[in-house]
Amino acid sequence: MEKQVQHVIIVDGFSTGTFYPPLLRERGIPAVHVRSGTVVPDGQFGKVVEELLSRVSRDYAAMLEEGPDLDGLVRNLSAFTPCAVLAGCETGVELGDLLAARLSLSGNDPASSATRRNKYEMHQALARAGLRHLSSLLTDSLDALLGWIREGDRLPVVLKPTSSAGADGIHVCKTLEEVRKAFHVLMGAYDFFGRKLGLVLAQEFAPGVEVVVNTVSCQGRHRVSDLWRYSKMITPEGRSVYDGGGLVADFGEDTERVLKYAFAALDALNIRFGPAHSEIMITPSGPVLIECGARPMGASFPQDLLRESVGHTQLELALQAVLDPEVFMAQLNTPYVLRKHFFIKNLVSNRQGGLDATPAVTLLSGLPSVRSGNFLHCLESGHVEQTVDLLTSPATLFLCHENPDVLREDHELITSLEEEGQNLLFELTSMDGAHPDPDWFQRIPDELWLRPESEGEVDADTVWKALGLLPGQEVLDCPCGDARFGQNLARRGVRYTGVDINPRFIDRARQRFSGLGLEGSLSVGDMRSLGFENCFDAVINWFNSFGYFDVETDFLVLKNLAAALRPGGLLLIEAPSRSNIIVNTTPKFDSDGKELERRWDEISERMFLPVPVTEEGRIVHVLTGPRLYSISQYKLLFRLAGLTFVTVYDEKLGPFTDTSRRMILLARKN
Repeated sequence: MEKQVQHVIIVDGFSTGTFYPPLLRERGIPAVHVRSGTVVPDGQFGKVVEELLSRVSRDYAAMLEEGPDLDGLVRNLSAFTPCAVLAGCETGVELGDLLAARLSLSGNDPASSATRRNKYEMHQALARAGLRHLSSLLTDSLDALLGWIREGDRLPVVLKPTSSAGADGIHVCKTLEEVRKAFHVLMGAYDFFGRKLGLVLAQEFAPGVEVVVNTVSCQGRHRVSDLWRYSKMITPEGRSVYDGGGLVADFGEDTERVLKYAFAALDALNIRFGPAHSEIMITPSGPVLIECGARPMGASFPQDLLRESVGHTQLELALQAVLDPEVFMAQLNTPYVLRKHFFIKNLVSNRQGGLDATPAVTLLSGLPSVRSGNFLHCLESGHVEQTVDLLTSPATLFLCHENPDVLREDHELITSLEEEGQNLLFELTSMDGAHPDPDWFQRIPDELWLRPESEGEVDADTVWKALGLLPGQEVLDCPCGDARFGQNLARRGVRYTGVDINPRFIDRARQRFSGLGLEGSLSVGDMRSLGFENCFDAVINWFNSFGYFDVETDFLVLKNLAAALRPGGLLLIEAPSRSNIIVNTTPKFDSDGKELERRWDEISERMFLPVPVTEEGRIVHVLTGPRLYSISQYKLLFRLAGLTFVTVYDEKLGPFTDTSRRMILLARKN
């Protein structure tokens, strides 16, 4: 009789569970997918699931669904000769327990499934086992909640759903008013999985450092797969936001206590088989469980980076435990060793709006530890939400490097971008949806671009002093206009190169140089495609000449200017002071003396100005929109472009202050 092909049953193979089928293929074992009834089709997660299932269906031998006829589902699964049942994510835990029991396969007791899904029941189980737990109340009554808080003097307190995910609906309340507000927000709301909340879970607030112990169990014995430390922040509204999490070798002097407690908690929750994800707070009085999921760690992060970092993945150990239990038990005490440093960075947005572009993809891809990222959430929606929890994070970055200092520096830079340069990560649509007209900088009248002729000598003197120029040095001026200040640099003996996109300016510049008997290279060119490499001692970008494009293209311009410098060379950028110009926007007039309407857009960080232009015999209004970068944003862009910020002056080379009209920034090529 021909031997039946055995299959592994994956219940709700979403999130990290999507990586099970490829691992099973390597073993030559097919998989069958079962969608549990826990996922509400119309919920936020349900919509994600529908799209995901359409993509992963080819990874499975069959796609089944939980329905009212459990016996029928068990019969259908039996036909595939199942050898194991695994939950792919949180929603599959209870059905996974039940199916394993009905199919007589290794699994956790379905009679205690609630302790592994419901956070209230979870802490009741810890209490029964004599383990430290969080004091909890499950209620639909605000009066009962307020009485419980007053009775135990329990502020601050945490309010949340009983069985959601991703920090969904978590409120840290410091006052009774915040408690009332959070209670009303939660009651009647829908959790991430699409279920209406009829009860609110209140728990004591546990201060400390939050860590993760990921494990795999077999026959009631537990093995550490990987250890993490979370980085979290609390928003002004009291919402808990995951900044990210990093792999760690241990928890320092707390390691033994934490692991002993984690294993005891697994026993209390009756987790005898399969993966588990335990989130634990290390408080001044010891470790306490926040929650535990009897499934793999979520977030769908690249498994190859985890494998590089610790030599295996939690899913690989989980398959070993159910398919090769003897091997698993023989390797139970294998030491956990950190080979590389791995950090999952959930980007945080303090603004919201329509998404024009994601410059973060380009700006951050050059960082040495940034290995990959996931921007699907914001790209598919075309919108960036203000981050209030893990589910509203616009994107995720995955950092991995053998040198922890490199990873830390990259993480600090990314965090600085979140705090000081949101538009450098996610370029948002302006408040009224306006965009500058294409190539506006080539369409407006020439006279609006140029400083008064009388200022040429003064400007040259400023640049000379700021850069500390010497005769004979190679200098690039881009864009150079008609060289009305560049000619004065050439007179002082520098070897001058001027580039501008406007051919009329270059013609006039050449006439200047020829008339004065000056030498210099003057050519029509585009900042976006310069092509110079290590040629100049100094590069000058003068008079409102940076910020014409989208952020990604502005960064390309900056990299081109940096590339033109020799190592150690200086870049000078002269620009309006953003803080000053917003407060003290001065009138601007067209050639007929009519004042032009200009406005600052805080979301897109552009100064919009419609300029009347005669084109093909008629007057049209060209909408200009230069972006005004802050000093902090310039500093971050310099770092990303391989430059080191040196200093910033005001327009007279004095100290820069909030009242300065202009700023002159210097950066040195590394």
